[in-house]
Amino acid sequence: MKKRLLIIAAVFILIGIACAVAYSLIGSYVDEAGMLHEPFGLIPIGYLSVFIGLVIGIVGLIKK
Repeated sequence: MKKRLLIIAAVFILIGIACAVAYSLIGSYVDEAGMLHEPFGLIPIGYLSVFIGLVIGIVGLIKK
């Protein structure tokens, strides 16, 4: 069970890293009308995923 928590933590951290990479690869631009287009939703999802992964990882290590 404790090893499962660490695997889940690693998955959440990888999801957060993938969101950060996707945000930088997609990029942002300003169209002709002056509207900014950026994948802003990836930023909070990435931070939240990394935070959840760290919390689950710490709990898993404490229980171990």
